[in-house]
Amino acid sequence: MSHNRWLVSGMLLASVLGLAPGAHGLPVELKDQNGTRYNINTDVDPLISNSFASGALTDATYEKPVTVTSYYIGFTPFFFFVTTYTVQRQVDVPLTNAFAGFNGLLITGVNGAALPSPVVYNPGEGLASEDCPQNNQNRQLNFQPQTFANLNLQVARKVFVSPNSDVVRWLNTVTNTGSAPNQIGITLQGLLGSATQTKVTATSTGDSTITAGDQWFTTAQSVPQGQTSLEPRIGFAVQGPGATVPPRSLGINSLGQAIATFTPTIQPGQSVSVMTFVTVEGNNKQAKQAMQNVVTLPSSAITCLSEIELASVINFAPITPPQLKNATITLNFKKTGADTVAWKGKLTIASGLSLQGLPVTVDVGGATASFVLSKSGSANNGDGNKFSLNASLKNGVTKAGTVKFSFNLKGDFQSALAAYGLTDTAADNLPVTVPVTFTAGPGHYGADQPFTYNAKQGKSGTAKAP
Repeated sequence: MSHNRWLVSGMLLASVLGLAPGAHGLPVELKDQNGTRYNINTDVDPLISNSFASGALTDATYEKPVTVTSYYIGFTPFFFFVTTYTVQRQVDVPLTNAFAGFNGLLITGVNGAALPSPVVYNPGEGLASEDCPQNNQNRQLNFQPQTFANLNLQVARKVFVSPNSDVVRWLNTVTNTGSAPNQIGITLQGLLGSATQTKVTATSTGDSTITAGDQWFTTAQSVPQGQTSLEPRIGFAVQGPGATVPPRSLGINSLGQAIATFTPTIQPGQSVSVMTFVTVEGNNKQAKQAMQNVVTLPSSAITCLSEIELASVINFAPITPPQLKNATITLNFKKTGADTVAWKGKLTIASGLSLQGLPVTVDVGGATASFVLSKSGSANNGDGNKFSLNASLKNGVTKAGTVKFSFNLKGDFQSALAAYGLTDTAADNLPVTVPVTFTAGPGHYGADQPFTYNAKQGKSGTAKAP
């Protein structure tokens, strides 16, 4: 099947730019670290537009004052060449509309062929549950699974907004309930608030043309000369470097409808997940930075995902959980910059890696450090920051296997870790969970790590892994 056929299948989905009264029910509002408000649809009945289905964003609003760049089309004085001009202005009012319904989930193909009529994920029920409390509010919405018996599929999704990140995350999971392998078309579609005035401002490949090879893109509204856009800037991340299954097609049509389609082959009983991210920002620079950051999968990007869920993700490089031996986080509430993280464990590495100059990044709930390893696998940045990888070497390169590693971090980590429950308040054996991610060369490792936290207000707090 051609790439175009999958894309056309997505494009043929009903494109209703307006939403009739009563078409969506009980949207939930969650805010990110910028205070941006995301309205997430829950039970949708009746369904008027696929862009407003369960788990889709009805809209989002950027609240902070910001200097924005507006785009408009003009003509040069000679020869009437069309040129895009830009102008910067300070904007002190909330920026909206971001979307006219965004990121509906559809099944657009089965058994390697496009469906005559795509089916939309929309259970028409309330949430199955909410979880992942941060700052005393549940941050993840877990939607009811929906069974498509005639397709031998079950579909579910989760939506997460973190108070210490500037993105919203979707985990879209499809399970093959049949007895034979099945190539499935999984499509995400939605309408940008900028509609026919949508301008692509950046892509991961450095241009303004969106292709299936892009990891992310950002958009803004193009306005007539002399006007200022009062809509926010949007970023959409659809894959990371080394994705197991990259998008089959990706693009924005003339209506401002963004569509991404993935076509994994799912084995009987297997579940695969497509993980995507959206940011709503005040200007183009912010949107670009948010996208460049999130595709590296910092710890905030995998918060509240289990090892099984992480292993099911197909549009990012495989994420391997490290084996933990022990870990301790210590916060010093009496002295700035004296917080520490100590971690020991094991990880699986590939063969043929030279450790000399190998880059390593570590992120424990926002406590971060970067290292460059020596040929023996060690790095010491001073001031209490160090990393060690005890790999077996042959002819100067690694042997494949499971090896010991350790790292120590020191700095000011209290604000980053507060969202995970490590606060300057009295605590006695409080269960908390802190996400950890790190990369060692091509390897990507991540886990949502449980801790037990004890603290004396104004003095110190200690979290230990079981």
